[in-house]
Amino acid sequence: MKIGDLIKFGKYEWRVLDVQSDRALIISENILAKKAYHTINKHIAWQHSDIRKYLNDSFYNAFVPEEQARILKTEVKNDDNPHYNTPGGNDTTDKIFLLSIDEIRKYFADDSARVAYGTDGDSGWWWLRSPGFAARVRVGFLSIDNYNYSYGHDVDDKYGVRPALWLKL
Repeated sequence: MKIGDLIKFGKYEWRVLDVQSDRALIISENILAKKAYHTINKHIAWQHSDIRKYLNDSFYNAFVPEEQARILKTEVKNDDNPHYNTPGGNDTTDKIFLLSIDEIRKYFADDSARVAYGTDGDSGWWWLRSPGFAARVRVGFLSIDNYNYSYGHDVDDKYGVRPALWLKL
């Protein structure tokens, strides 16, 4: 397995973003669902968001036990927004997570690599876990034109979900 590979894990195709000795960071190749980051448009950090609960509960439980055993617990660093210094909240331990603004910059070489498609074949916007300019109601996302919106969007809007996880090799 190497960076850039497309692999099958569970019911989905995943893009390999990083490989470190016995593990690989992968992100879904496509937008797997459209969900609100949080159902109520209020101040919310990743650690308390509905989307985090969904990813580490319903989404995680859709994997069979053998697959679950390969999904590693990850210390997720929730940095402040690099443009607006909006607080990122407490760091978390998750099995499945969304990428941050900094991770997008690190793992995607250019804008074209950030394009994601939904099951309908249309490209779409997808959530990041980083806060937007106002932690009260905004969170970062990527748009259909590949722009990294660190400004953010309302947390109760429905955008694409591209889960990421560290996979035991």
